[in-house]
Amino acid sequence: MKDKVDGIRSWVITLVSVSIICTIVEAFAPQGKFNKYVQLVCGLAVTVAIAMPFINIINSGFKLETMVWKDYVTLSDRELQKRIEELQEEDKKHLLEVYRQSIIADIKGRFLGEGDFLVKSVDAVFYEDQSKENFGMIRAMYLVLTPGRENRQKTIDNSTIEAIKDELSHTFSMDRDKIIIDLSSFNGGE
Repeated sequence: MKDKVDGIRSWVITLVSVSIICTIVEAFAPQGKFNKYVQLVCGLAVTVAIAMPFINIINSGFKLETMVWKDYVTLSDRELQKRIEELQEEDKKHLLEVYRQSIIADIKGRFLGEGDFLVKSVDAVFYEDQSKENFGMIRAMYLVLTPGRENRQKTIDNSTIEAIKDELSHTFSMDRDKIIIDLSSFNGGE
């Protein structure tokens, strides 16, 4: 690193020195046709001083293609890893949604033959933080029940509600209090 700083410092000093010398030479050069040649030579000297680091790199056997290729491969590798991580995250979200839909279908099918009530809608909320151990577990479940065709009184027993919660709690290994059932379609709108 120190070599690079010393190299840059040396280059700047050379550039400034050449510029100052050229300014002095141009100031004392005789006016006329000869002045054009002095300006040309001074311009070339400044151009060479500016180009010296690049000339040194070329003469030192520096392989620009190799350096660019290595940087490209490194960047490509990082981009590939980033894309793989993004795809894995998308896959997990997609799998979680497929799992959610299968749970909804399971619950609707599970209580399909009941005469006292129908499962109008179901939703399951999951733990979605992939870094946590409980990722993919059901955090809460919401059911909306409506009276079934045979339920003319539009009522539902507490024992039926408790049986639904027991079955879902046992089946999906979750706390009963995380199962929320909307009974607003029944008389009393509990």
